Amino acid sequence: MDEEKRKRRSELIDVRRMLTLAGAGCIIVTFYLFVGKLTGLLAVLGKILSAMAPIIIGFVIAFMLNPIVNRLRVFFTRFIRKIRPKTTEDSISKISKILSVVCALVFFLALITAFLWILLPALYESINSLYSNIDNYASNIEKYVNKLIKDHPDIIDVVNNYMNDLEENIKDVLAKNLLPNMDSVVQAIKNGIVGGLKILLNFVIGIIAAVYILLSKEKFSAQGKKIVYAIFSKENGNRFLEGCENANRIFSGFIGGKIVDSIIIGFICYAFCSIVGMPYAVLISVIIGVTNIIPFFGPFIGAIPSAVIVLVESPKMCIVFLIFILILQQVDGNIIGPLILSDSTGLSSFWVLFAILVGGNLFGFFGMVLGVPAFACIYALLVRLLRDGLNKKGLDNNTDYFVTLRGFDENGEPIRGPKKPYESERNKRKRERQMKRLQQSKEFINKVSHKETNNTEEK
Repeated sequence: MDEEKRKRRSELIDVRRMLTLAGAGCIIVTFYLFVGKLTGLLAVLGKILSAMAPIIIGFVIAFMLNPIVNRLRVFFTRFIRKIRPKTTEDSISKISKILSVVCALVFFLALITAFLWILLPALYESINSLYSNIDNYASNIEKYVNKLIKDHPDIIDVVNNYMNDLEENIKDVLAKNLLPNMDSVVQAIKNGIVGGLKILLNFVIGIIAAVYILLSKEKFSAQGKKIVYAIFSKENGNRFLEGCENANRIFSGFIGGKIVDSIIIGFICYAFCSIVGMPYAVLISVIIGVTNIIPFFGPFIGAIPSAVIVLVESPKMCIVFLIFILILQQVDGNIIGPLILSDSTGLSSFWVLFAILVGGNLFGFFGMVLGVPAFACIYALLVRLLRDGLNKKGLDNNTDYFVTLRGFDENGEPIRGPKKPYESERNKRKRERQMKRLQQSKEFINKVSHKETNNTEEK
């Protein structure tokens, strides 16, 4: 009977091993096929997102306007109850909902119109001034080069060789790349114009979609809850909804705070450039304000083209501008940003850097902007899962608890202190022999000393 049980156990173990190996093989093959088809999947995903662009823009606009709509709805509800107390609650709810959405949308469009009305003329003037002064910049560069050649005549031969190579390279580019591909260049320009018009059309359609989303958000929320509780259990459904509320808090706090922070930084930059008389103050401030939306790298990304623009006009002013950007970045990172965002993401600096790099490489500019709040949601979910797992095992969730932890003993008690160095079996046997010899030596010394004491006592 014992032998049969052993055979059955060995057969079960072999079957489990085979199933485990087969499952691992299937996972490896599936992953290999997925990586092979990753380019095609990303292309299909890109087409789907492009087709859904107006709806996505509508959701973004509705998400940004939702706090304003909620506050206006409370105000209109109280106002209607005060002026018409006999109106039913259902009618009050519908009227306040429509009025709040309309007012929020009018405020949004008025804000965009006012922003463009103030910004575009100044921006056009800066760009036009930059374009009209190109000849002066070229003459200044020419004077600088002539002075450099006059002071260092040996540079002439090097410059001539370089110019000959540059001329040959330009001819090769024109003959081999540009002229044969003029159709592609024209097509690219055409696609750019069509793409710009498509973005404008998607924005208009997105505004219309945002109106429908804001008017039907309670219904959409109820339908989403129905789907969640139909698929998951009540406990898991509660966790899912809690995660959605957490994501809403993180995204709304981060995006809203970052927009306000970028507007403040743009105004500070414009004020400084206007005070010191820096050229193209509006253009530089717009670049700094827009790129500041990107966490961590934003001020430096905007500083590079801005510094080049200032450098062409005045090298001394460029140094002043770079010093100002360094100071502004420190003030924003240590004072303005934390004051507005209030650590809405809960991520350390390392994870912010990680989210920006990964999001930027995968999804470009929008990945750099939205990578931080998206990763913050994933991070919060992992923290929740780890906390639940540790609580089930009766362990502390505090990270400081695991700093000096080396493991647990047989009784489940934590083992702390410095880690013992690794000792090979050979060294272990050698140490045991030495300890044994030492013990024997101690016993021999004790015997000898004991005999001597006995002899002295007998005498």
